[in-house]
Amino acid sequence: MARYDYDVIILGGGIAGFSAAGMAAGLGKTVLLVEKGRLGGNCSLRTCIPTKALIRAGEAYGNLGAASEFGLECQLPAIDTTRVNKYVRRVIEEVGAIDNPESFKQMGIDIEFGAPSFVDRHRIKLGSRVISGNKFIIATGSSPARLNVEGAAETPYFTTENIFSEDKLPASIIILGGGPAGIEYATAYCALGLKVTVVELADTILAREDKEMTRLVAERLRQNGVTLLTGWQTVRLFRTGEEVSAEIKSASGETMVLTAEALLMTIGRVPNLEGLSLEKAGVAVTPRGIKTDLGMRTTADNIYAAGDVVGPFQTGAVAEYQALIAANNALIPVVKKRADYRTILWITYTSPPLAHVGLTEEEARKRYGDKVKIYHYEYSRMRRARVDRQDFGVAKFITDAAGKPLGIHILGLHAEEMAHEAELLRVYRKPLHTLHFVNHAYPTYSEAIFKRMGDISYLDRMAANPIIRLGLELMPGFVNNLEKLKKKL
Repeated sequence: MARYDYDVIILGGGIAGFSAAGMAAGLGKTVLLVEKGRLGGNCSLRTCIPTKALIRAGEAYGNLGAASEFGLECQLPAIDTTRVNKYVRRVIEEVGAIDNPESFKQMGIDIEFGAPSFVDRHRIKLGSRVISGNKFIIATGSSPARLNVEGAAETPYFTTENIFSEDKLPASIIILGGGPAGIEYATAYCALGLKVTVVELADTILAREDKEMTRLVAERLRQNGVTLLTGWQTVRLFRTGEEVSAEIKSASGETMVLTAEALLMTIGRVPNLEGLSLEKAGVAVTPRGIKTDLGMRTTADNIYAAGDVVGPFQTGAVAEYQALIAANNALIPVVKKRADYRTILWITYTSPPLAHVGLTEEEARKRYGDKVKIYHYEYSRMRRARVDRQDFGVAKFITDAAGKPLGIHILGLHAEEMAHEAELLRVYRKPLHTLHFVNHAYPTYSEAIFKRMGDISYLDRMAANPIIRLGLELMPGFVNNLEKLKKKL
């Protein structure tokens, strides 16, 4: 008779929980997945997927408006926001159907619904039942943080939990928070014709991004009609008839009242810890979430954690990454894995998208000083961007003295897809000049950015080689035109 009911019990049915459960089942372990609400998690049901659907709707409308750029004339249709919201909800249902309970049962994974709480480090209580497990992986996710200011309790507002619950979109909206979520909503709503105001406490939006890139994103948003108010603190919320108002205050003491049909809070997220009784299992927590080592093990040696409930970065990709490490270390102890957050890929779905991996210029210069090299390549120089009439954007590569990438930043069409080649360069620490001899299909954005950056870096390397420089100066028939070639690329 088995000592425990299950080899591993996973708490949370989102990206992290799915990833850990799949790996455990693949290794032939008995697995129980416990979900408090609906399978799918925050990313699929409330944030990542819904916002991309909303952004796609805005892009589709924008494409119609740009038809004349291609010699086509069409009359722009009216935006029926009721149908837009129906489309978003339909996408949520379609994606949710992929992760139905039956699909997990076919893998040999048991599913239980309810709110679990630990009895001790090997047992949980679920309803009236007590279930035991040898190993546990906690992946309960996070919930929207809420602003605790005067009037917040009496004023109706949206979070990512309920923003798509209405039948139609408002005509105007105030977004509190200028991080990735707030800026993505601002991008989408502006494209769909809403009057959008973003209020951010910090002096810049997208504080994690390279300052040069955030400046360009902010300029683009303002050009598209978004009002960005950085360095302003929200001090009070209240109703104004059928609308919602926010009183905001600047660092200098100036106050302003904003009014709109709706208000959305995107000020961050808090880990879902309530009701788990982690203290009974010996699992320590911090204000940021469950405390783990880089192997995702908690302070209880048989319990691991992954995803938003841990941090330090709350993205679907990080949740999956941590979950695979947690499952590996829980089940294959002879092959230990450790999280390395230096190669995390960041994507913000602005218009156009912004992607980066590695250090910002500010971080690189602080760490490496004058040894940093900066390469830029503008979309306006790309043949393919001219074809697509999408010539706004820039790629920025930051390398060390040897040409190895420290940070890669792309703002422009398809940045979210090209960023994966950037990540591979960063992960494997390949010098940028090695791309000079890597074939890229023409005309593509990857060719225009990565091949050209490789070419420029290779020419820099040639120009820095004293033997090559001397040869170009002394050998008959040769001239050093490397700088002219760089400018032509």
